[in-house]
Amino acid sequence: ELINENVRLNEEIERMQEKLKEFSQIEETLRSALLNAQKSAEEMKEKVESEAKIIIEKAELEAKSLKQQVFQREDLVKNEIDNLRRYKYNFKEKFKSMLNLYLKMIENEDFEEKGNYKIEEEVSKEKTNELPLEQNSKIEETKDEQQYR
Repeated sequence: ELINENVRLNEEIERMQEKLKEFSQIEETLRSALLNAQKSAEEMKEKVESEAKIIIEKAELEAKSLKQQVFQREDLVKNEIDNLRRYKYNFKEKFKSMLNLYLKMIENEDFEEKGNYKIEEEVSKEKTNELPLEQNSKIEETKDEQQYR
């Protein structure tokens, strides 16, 4: 009976060792799966952070480019406004000169009597050509312009 008991206990020890071996394999598989999951999570996190960084850098570059374009456009518009003011000033001065000349012509009775139209035309051209163009200098707003703002 002792022999039978010994055989039975040896068989039970073998079964327990087999189960222990199976549990050890399961434990190793679970550890490996857990490590793989952690590694995948780390890789995914790094990839997402890298993509986010690239997106942010691209957005910053686009914003910088747009800002630069806005400043360039602003400079162009300011230059155009200055050019238009100069043009307006020159036009007004030439127009005033021309009107003054015609007023003098109308008031001058001798002019009508003598028929000196040709001389007055030459004087008119000289007067308007003498006006400065001032293309490279800024012209301040006139009182008329400020009045209508």
